[in-house]
Parts: sequence; C-alpha cells; structure tokens
Amino acid sequence: MLDAGDLQVPAEVDGPEDSGKVHFLLTHGAGGDRNTAGLKALALGLAEHGYLVVRPDLPYRAAGRSTPPLAEKSVPGFNNIFASAREQFGPDAPWVVGGRSYGGRVASMAVAEGLDAAGLLLYSYPLHRPGNSSEPRVAHWPQILVPSLFLEGTHDPFCDLEVFNRHLLELGIKARVHVVEGGDHSLRVAKVNSPDGNARSEGSVVASLGPVIEDWVEALVRPERSEEAL
Repeated sequence: MLDAGDLQVPAEVDGPEDSGKVHFLLTHGAGGDRNTAGLKALALGLAEHGYLVVRPDLPYRAAGRSTPPLAEKSVPGFNNIFASAREQFGPDAPWVVGGRSYGGRVASMAVAEGLDAAGLLLYSYPLHRPGNSSEPRVAHWPQILVPSLFLEGTHDPFCDLEVFNRHLLELGIKARVHVVEGGDHSLRVAKVNSPDGNARSEGSVVASLGPVIEDWVEALVRPERSEEAL
C-alpha cells in the first residue's frame, strides 16, 4: 500500500528492489486500474530488464469511483503516492514517472509543477478529446524540464499526430516519440490497420517496446548518449 494523503492505495511492485537502476512509477488510464493489460505488460517487460516498477491505483480508483476527476485534481494525490513509493523503494534512485493516457497526463502535470523525477514515460498521451484536436492539452508542456518518451499510435482518436508533432516544440527539453503503426488508444493494432495484416493485442505491442524504452532510459544515466537517444 502507498500513502496518497487522504487514503492508502494498493500498488503492485515488479522487479528487483535492489536493482541499482532507474525506478519507475506508472499509473493507469481513466477507465482502468493498476492491472490494465498494457500497463501490466509494460511493467513486467521493464522488470525483466532489471528495473523496479511500481504501479498503483490512483486515489479515485482506490476510493471505488470509476470516473476520474479533472486531471489537475489528481496531481496532489499523485505527488503523495510518488513520495511514498520513493521512500519505500528507492529514496536514492532516479525515478521515471508516467503511465497510460490519463495517468500519464497527471504525471506530466506533476512534473511540470516541480515533481523531482528524472524523466517522463507517456503511453498513449490523451492530447485532445476525440474529434476536437483544436483544444490540445498542452498548456503545461513548456514547464516540463525533464526528458520525455511518448509511445503513440497512428490510429489513436485522442492524439492527432500532426497536431502532436507541432506542439512537441513547446516542451522545455528534447522529447523522443515512438510511433506504433496502426495502434489505437491502447496501442492495440486491429487487423484492418496493421501494416502486415496481423492483429496485435495491447499487451503484445507494449511488451515489444522494451528495447525502445531501455535505450531511452540508458540516455538518462549516460549523458553522452542524450543527443542521440532523447
């Protein structure tokens, strides 16, 4: 359990606690929880590479609510969860925060407000409401001053990639983007959208991104590679 301020939230911990590597705190999307298939696959994949990953339920989910509050309302609870996870599992380790969709957006807002993280890992960032790309959720991006890795699908109705690429210039530091051809908002690839005609589940797509993420993480701890990989 982790301390979210007003309540304790359940969390899964994957990977070795004494890894000596970067640690991760990854949170779920608006309609999911800590065991959402893609988030779990991402955590287990990172754990296989020797990273410790903490994936908690956000406070609204732990309180039994299915509908999340506005993202900014979840930031204080996220900050408390991060502080609790860092105290329990790695007070001296560098931490990457992020997650899927809503959870990643909350993490990015926390970092923009000064959360002490080494980087952001954002999986299916919800740039805008479906069909309304004229109101992108990027007001806080200029305040993000840590390296950021985005995992985005070409068929995600929440992320028009043309709009997304324009707004990447607003980030305060270089960002890296990995695009999944045919990926929807969960990065699942339907047969009709697949480059090779084969459908791929959310879990299998996310699990396959391990090398991409590891290469990016290496740049966090090896500054000489930052120009190449961030």
